[in-house]
Amino acid sequence: MDYTNLSYYKAFFSTPPLWTGELDGLGQFEFPEVGFENFVTVTIPSNLRLGHKIEHIFLQLIQHSPQYKVVAHNIPIRKEKISLGEIDFLLQDVDSQKFMHVELTYKFYVIPENTIPIERQLIGPNKRDSFYAKKERIINHQIPLLKTPEGISALHRFNIRTSELQHQVCFKSQLFIPFMERNMDVAPLNANCISGKWISFQKFNSSVFFSHKYYIPTKPEWLLEPHLGVKWQVHSEILDLISNRVENKNSPLLWMKSDNLTIEKLFILWW
Repeated sequence: MDYTNLSYYKAFFSTPPLWTGELDGLGQFEFPEVGFENFVTVTIPSNLRLGHKIEHIFLQLIQHSPQYKVVAHNIPIRKEKISLGEIDFLLQDVDSQKFMHVELTYKFYVIPENTIPIERQLIGPNKRDSFYAKKERIINHQIPLLKTPEGISALHRFNIRTSELQHQVCFKSQLFIPFMERNMDVAPLNANCISGKWISFQKFNSSVFFSHKYYIPTKPEWLLEPHLGVKWQVHSEILDLISNRVENKNSPLLWMKSDNLTIEKLFILWW
């Protein structure tokens, strides 16, 4: 991931929030405008996981904004040396002087073919996480953590009282719908988050996909809009690579290019 490349920062910034306003009492953080024309990136260690890289991107963008002051970030909450959790970001609005606790989340979710309520459908491509579980953890653990004696003590170090702290989430997401779906109603979630489609590995190994060309993006490239400037491979070249990942219960993301140069994102699910 080249952190001198603004495309990653712009991709994060332009990813829509999973909902607007409030959902189950969780208010969505309204990202301030960012002037990229004079934005200077800071090198981020390449060995960090994607989630931690995204934290650094968020931090740099907020620090560049005149609207907020970053009071602190990644603040550990401990009880007798035992970790209870962590506060993602404490911000202060420069104009109102109000303090804000922001939980940052960036997720890739597929929507299976079933009829259960939409918020219980969203699941990680490797079946290791879900939107419902994440939302419930924020509501029942992350926010209440700041009202515990340990959380109150942590906030006191920054001269912040729990009662004057507003809680919000910056919850951005890319959603992937079944391959045969032309569109999908995801209300009350944000339809602008639909970024691509998914197909099972068994169905991917069929004539429908033989004529297209493919690229397997690195995990950081999952953030980006697909583009032509990569090394493309035909279906037969990429099938073994995908097969190995699927056998290890890993669902790869592909960029799929058709003859008319249309490119779309496609998750190949192992399950």
